[in-house]
Formats: sequence, C-alpha cells, structure tokens
Amino acid sequence: MTGKAAIYHFTDKSAHRPKIYRDQLNALKAYAASVGFDVVDVFCDMSLKRFERTEFDRFLSCSEQYDALITKDFYHISKNTGKCMGILQELRKKGLQVYSVENGIYISEDPPLDEALRVASYTCIHGIPDEIREILPVKNDILKLFTTKKTKWILTDQYTDQSPHQRDRELVQLKMLLDNRDKYDILLVHNLNDIHWRTANFFRIREQLHMDIYSLQEGLLKYRMRISA
Repeated sequence: MTGKAAIYHFTDKSAHRPKIYRDQLNALKAYAASVGFDVVDVFCDMSLKRFERTEFDRFLSCSEQYDALITKDFYHISKNTGKCMGILQELRKKGLQVYSVENGIYISEDPPLDEALRVASYTCIHGIPDEIREILPVKNDILKLFTTKKTKWILTDQYTDQSPHQRDRELVQLKMLLDNRDKYDILLVHNLNDIHWRTANFFRIREQLHMDIYSLQEGLLKYRMRISA
C-alpha cells in the first residue's frame, strides 16, 4: 500500500437503498486497494442535501491526516462544477490525491504554455440577445489575447454557445467542438462552468473531449483515462 485513504460517499434515507449503499462501499474499498491505498476511515452521509452532509464537513476538517480521498464520482464532492474544483484544489494543496471510480484522478499541473499546441476555445454565455452581442466579442478577444501574449499555442477555432439552461439541445457549438476534438491538443475556457455548471454533466462532456482543459480561472485540468478496479 502507498498510503492511507479515506472514502467519502452519500446516499438517501430510502428503505430500498441499503443493499446498493453497502455494495457501493465495498466497490470503493476494492477500488482503493487496486490503486494502492489502505482505507482507514469511511465518511458517509445519509442525505443528498448539502446542508445535511455533516460527514463530508467532518472529513474536510481532518483531511490532512490522509494521503488520498476515494469517492464514486466528483459529483459526490459538489454538484456545482466550480465549487467542486475549488474543493479539489484545496485538497491537493494539502497533499491529498483524489480518486474517483467514474471520473478518474484529479490531476492539476502547470500548463504547457511554451509548447506549440493546437487550441480550441469555448464559451457558453447566458442573458438576453442584446447583452450577448456585446459580451461575445470581448470574451473571445480575451482568449485570443491570452494565447498571443502568454503562450506559444495556436488558437485554431473558437466556439460559443448561448444557452439559458445548458441543455444538450441548446449547446450546438459544443456539439461541433466534440465532433472536431481530434483537431486540437487542449481546450481553453474562461472557467470550467462554461463547459457545464453541473459537475456530473461537466465530467460527462470531459470524457467525450478526451483532452486537457485550461481555464483562465481554475488553471489546467489534466485528462487521464480512468483506472479500473
């Protein structure tokens, strides 16, 4: 074993869930062993509501004593992409590796700014049409300026969606980006919520992209294939 791990999981209070809950915990323990960690503590909340997730808060208060956190997916950390990334970054600063069965390992590194990478940018904006017409050129120009002044990247294409709710049918440009993903080495965004504000949907799209993502707000998010248990 390479270190001590904690497991975090949540479930609801339904009488129909106990067996599923136990099976999921056993699967998480097996996964932890497969990636080289000894599970020393399990933190489980019996509610899906954030304000009732006292065990997660208890884990955060003592997280320094572990080498890794194991969870089913990053949605279990937070349903909001931005909040989830913030927590993952804080845990990484404390020295924890964060592993999830469904979403892989959280890896954050310095961006390869000096490499001549092929880049696509993506922006998803909300608001009424008049506001969007003003914001769109500015947001795209900021991404262009960043690649020109701060990197050796080659900004090949820019994609932008207007989407009130980020429903799949609204994200026409994102679909085009996914269709063309083999043309690019990295995706550039203002923040990860541009891809999707819901953590589960963000990681579903990330899995389809199969590439690193650089966010001006959150930094580089490395893509790695999932490690199977």
